[in-house]
Order: sequence, then structure tokens, then C-alpha cells
Amino acid sequence: MQKQEAQQRISKLREEIWRLNKAYFIDDRSDVSEDVRDALKQELIALEKEFPDLVTPDSPTQRVGAPLDGRLPKVKHLRPKESLMDAFSHEELVDWIDQMKRALGKEDATFVYECELKIDGLNISLVYRRQKDGSHALIRAVTRGNGIEGEDVTHTVRTIESIPLRLSIDRKEAPDALEISGEVYMPKSSLEKLNKHLPEGEKFANPRNAAAGSVRQLDPKVAASRDLAMFCYGLDTQAADSMGLTGQKELMDFLHGIGVPTNRDLCLCKTLAEVEELYETLKKKRENLPYDIDGLVVKVDSRRMQHDLGSTAKAPRWARAYKFPAEQKTAQVLDIQLQVGRTGAITPVAHLTPVQIAGTTVTRATLHNEDEIARLDVRIGDTVVVQKAGDIIPEVVQVLPNLRPKNARSFRYPAHCPSCNTALVRPEGEVVHRCPNKNCSAARREKLEHLVSRYALNIEGFGGETIEELLEQGLVSDAVDLFFLTYEDLIGLPLFKEKKTENLLTALEKSKRIPLHRFLFALGIRHIGRETAEIIAQRIKWPTKKLTMEERNDLGMQASLFGAATRKIEVEGITMDAIARTLQSLTEEELSAIDGIGPVVARSLLEWIGEEDNRALLHKFGNAGMVAYQAEGSHAPQTLAGKTFVLTGTLPTLSREQAKSMIKERGGKVSSSVSRKTDFVLAGEEPGSKLKEAQELGVRTIDEEMFKKMIR
Repeated sequence: MQKQEAQQRISKLREEIWRLNKAYFIDDRSDVSEDVRDALKQELIALEKEFPDLVTPDSPTQRVGAPLDGRLPKVKHLRPKESLMDAFSHEELVDWIDQMKRALGKEDATFVYECELKIDGLNISLVYRRQKDGSHALIRAVTRGNGIEGEDVTHTVRTIESIPLRLSIDRKEAPDALEISGEVYMPKSSLEKLNKHLPEGEKFANPRNAAAGSVRQLDPKVAASRDLAMFCYGLDTQAADSMGLTGQKELMDFLHGIGVPTNRDLCLCKTLAEVEELYETLKKKRENLPYDIDGLVVKVDSRRMQHDLGSTAKAPRWARAYKFPAEQKTAQVLDIQLQVGRTGAITPVAHLTPVQIAGTTVTRATLHNEDEIARLDVRIGDTVVVQKAGDIIPEVVQVLPNLRPKNARSFRYPAHCPSCNTALVRPEGEVVHRCPNKNCSAARREKLEHLVSRYALNIEGFGGETIEELLEQGLVSDAVDLFFLTYEDLIGLPLFKEKKTENLLTALEKSKRIPLHRFLFALGIRHIGRETAEIIAQRIKWPTKKLTMEERNDLGMQASLFGAATRKIEVEGITMDAIARTLQSLTEEELSAIDGIGPVVARSLLEWIGEEDNRALLHKFGNAGMVAYQAEGSHAPQTLAGKTFVLTGTLPTLSREQAKSMIKERGGKVSSSVSRKTDFVLAGEEPGSKLKEAQELGVRTIDEEMFKKMIR
């Protein structure tokens, strides 16, 4: 066969293989037998082998690439990813609807709900970019990660046959890049087949674990052999807006129309009663589905309403994951012990006879607090009902009193900390007891474990056993002491050999330059989780400066022994003293005005920096050489940095959430109330009292046209 003839045949084979794959994987239709599809693929393989210069990255034969030789690289999402808030009852759905009405300011608002199956898989984002021929090629697949960045798993996800490597989008308004979200899953039958070939101890507990483990393989051939699939359900807001998609159902139809795999078992419901009826139907049929689901996703169909409702710091206000009741099992309470958290919070934990729940073995379950123990009347020896709250944290939800043995013992809540014997306190209005001793060894251990954890400093080699040994030997008393450890301190300890010591010191040195949001999370401040730390890092203006740092050379033990282990480097960073000064300069009102930061978080942050010990801790971090830097956030120029806006009225072309997003992406802040510190009031039609307040205070008022000129 001549090359030109081969090129034509290869082109036709690729088109036909994709058409047949689309029919089979997406349209649930078998136009030919699997043998025929395999035969066509084998012919294509043979032709590409004969004419290797005709091979293209989007060929069906190129789904499996070369293995990676190290960890999965981290990649930023085009837009921050959100997670769904859960609902477990009809009452919680009713509350959600009431919240949306209040948010819109319309008590008579009505909603149409688009309902989708909640696939129990691994969240993945597919990024497609326009090519010279006008089509969009798959360039990246990324896990959700922390919502800002995830792991690049393109090499394994591209092996999934139902995922198109190239899209033809017949819309002129389609953007050059679009991000499609979905769930990679493993069918139940595929898990059963996979586990048959795995030895005991390596079998996967459930399809979700199998899918996650397969996607994160370094060798794509492993993923390709495991029969993974994907359902997509989301498109980044910018792409959806540019193409004029007005509803979630329309969005799903668009994805299906361009060949992206979607679950077609979706529908529109006009009332909550219809949603409930669908939910009950799914509960009955879930066991017979070929894949795992753990509930129903309920979304407001109107994308205009979605924009107006917006999001919290973590989740969209316009959607809920209506979860099935958690799987419940029974177990016997062997003991009840207290656990001390990093903030001193005391949590009673029931130690149980082992029980399998949702694919994992559970031996401990939280009892939450003293009031919950009294409410349940749980006693040592009782048989209890255990479930996973949100399918994650095991909790005791019920006692079976008819099975109570005669020797069952009531649990008397101690008055003193089980670790340091300090008298416990229960702050007014709270249900949790706390140990007030800042030097409590158990709290210190938890703080250290939190500091080195994955989403904080992410220092490998620091397990609980290692931290326990360092505390027992008196080598560390607070978080910063880790950074003053030397080779000689560690090499003599039972758990430390030469290689582990070297690796640990290298990891500690590398962690001294850290993204600001991770450092703020690592401090373990009460009420400040990962998402909140990211908001604080991004929305507050932090002073940066050129700094000279010492960086440890990777020369091994000899370098550290002979003094040639460091070099000086120039970095742009935020010093620990600058962090302390910035936090001290803020007021509760300023912090509370930041979208996603409420008064509880604001007070907690200010109380923390108000304590002299914590300011001393930051100073000590600085002495250890710790420098934070601002992780790359929005790519938009920070033209509104330091400016505070208040919005009022209805804008001609922008929704309120779009305007807020534009302000925040450019470094500005959005406040809900007008004050003398407000820089601009963006006013639309039918403005409220905020316009009058602005005029009285002399705050500058702008319209949408002026606003758009400011952000160009």
C-alpha cells in the first residue's frame, strides 16, 4: 500500500473506530460485535506500524503511553473546583430550598430541578484545547485534589475508551480551552474480574477504591487493563456562558452531543415531591445498576439562577447531593476512650469489635461529645448501630438496649485531660470539652501530625510513631523545633537509619519555602480548614520582598558532615514577621467582609494572632528560615488589589455572581455593607438603600459600563 493510500485508510479507520466506540460506550448501542471493533483496531495498529510518521497523538492506538518514572505531577485547574453539600433527609432539602429563596430575596421563587445519579467514583477534569484544524484535543486529565490543584493523570485517563481524544464542536462561540468534569468509575463486574486475579491482601474493597488506584498508576498499561469508564456532568462556567447554555439539562445534552460520555438516566423535576419519588425509585434499583451510586444529585436547572445563587467557600448554593442512608452495621462496644485533638478538643471514641462498613474494617467510632453519650445512653458492653457519617467518619447512631448484657458499664465523663490531667473546660454555648493546657503532650502530638500532613507541609517520613519518639526524647516541643533537628540528633534514635535521616532532613529543608495557604492551614488554627486558608491567602494583601535563603544541596550524608550542604538562593517571599504584622493589622469587620469568611472564622484568626505565644511561634518559624509565597491564583491582572466593592441593584448584562467573581479575580474585595472603607458601590437598576448610604458617606458610585472599563 502506498503512503497516500495508507493515509486515507488510516483516517477512515480512526473515524469508524471512534464512531463504533461512541455507539457502544456513550449511546449504549452495539452496531457491530466486539470482535469487529478489535479487528479494525488491529488493522490500524498494523498500518501505523508500517507508516510510523502517520501516527498522531489522538489515534485510538495511542491511548496507552509510556510509564511515568516518579510521582504524579501537580497541575492547577482552569477554575477552582467545588464540592457538593450533602442532604440526608426530606427536611434538609426543604431547608435548602428555603435558603435559596432567601438568597434570591424572593420568597415566592420556584425552581426546576435537574436530577442526576451520583456516581461513586473519582472526580476528574478533562481539559480540551483548540487545534489548528478547529477541533479540540484532550491535553490533560486532572484529579480534583484540593480544588485548586490536582494530580496530572492524563497518561492513565486517556486509556479509557469512552473518553474522546478529540472533539468537534459546531459552535463558533466555543472557547479555545474548556474543562469538563466527571467521575471515573469501575463497573461492578470489572471489579469482580479484577479481584479474581489479585492475591489476598491486595484485593480492592469497592469499585471506587479500584478506580482511584487504577487512575493513579504510574504505568498506563495497568489502567488500560482494568476496564475503567467515565460519566461527565460539568463544564467550566466560562465555556458554558460563551456558548449560551441556559440550563443544566441543556448543558448535559450538549456534552452528549459532542461525544462526551454522560449518564442519560437524568430528568427534570418540577416539584420536591417528584425529586423524592425519583430518590425512592433509585434506592430500590441501585443494587441492580452496573455501577455504584451513593445518591441523587439535585441541581437548579436554570444557569441564570445558578449565577445569582453563587457559592459558599466550598460548594455551590444551587445544588445538593441527596445521599442514600449510610450503610449501617452492628458492633459491640469494648471500651470508650477520650481523644485529644490539636486544638485541645476532647472527643469520646467507642472501641468496637471489628465490622465491615462500606468496604473498610471499622474498629473505632466517634461518640462526638458528652451530651451525645447521654442521649444515646451508650454503655461499655452495649451492642450499637454504626454508620459512616457522609460515608467517611464512623459514628455510633443507636444503642440496641434489648441486647445489653448485665455487666454493661456506664461511661463517666472524666473531669481531667487523659493526657496531662489538666481540668477540662466546656466553654459556654459549646458541646465540646477542651483541655486548656497549651503544653498538653497529646495536643502537641496532634499539632505536629497536622503540621507535616499532606495538605500542610507534606513532609514524608513523619508518621505518628516518629513524632512520638521525637517527643519522648525531648527533641521537639513545638512545631518549629522540627526545623532545628540535626543529623546527630536523629541518627542515634532506634527508628532512624542513615537513609531515613538524610531523607527527612532534605524534606524539612525543602518545606521551608511553602505556599502561603498551606502554611496558614498547617498552623492548625481553629475553624481554618484548607478552603478557608486559601481564601485568606488570596483575598488579603500580603507584603512580599526579595529574600536570600539557604537551600540544602542534595549531596547526601557526606555533605552534611563536611559542611558543604547548603547554598544561597534569591526568592520572592512573605516573611513570618510580615504575616504576623498583617494579621495584627486586620479588624474583625474587614475579615468578615471577605466572601467566604464569617465572623466565627474572623474571631478565631484574630484571637490566635492576639496570643503572644503564637506570635512568638511565627517569629521562631522565621528564625528557622521559613518563607511563604503567594501561590499563583487568578491569571487576571490584579488591577483592583486593595479595593473594596459593594453591589446593589440589577446590572444590565452581568449577574451579581459574575461581577463578584471579576472583582475577586483581580484582587478586589466584595463587602455586603457600605462603610467609609468602601471604595466603590457598583449600582444597577432598582438599587436598594446601599446607594443612599454611599451618597451620604461620599463613596464613589459606578455603573456597569464604568466597571467594565476598570477591569480591562
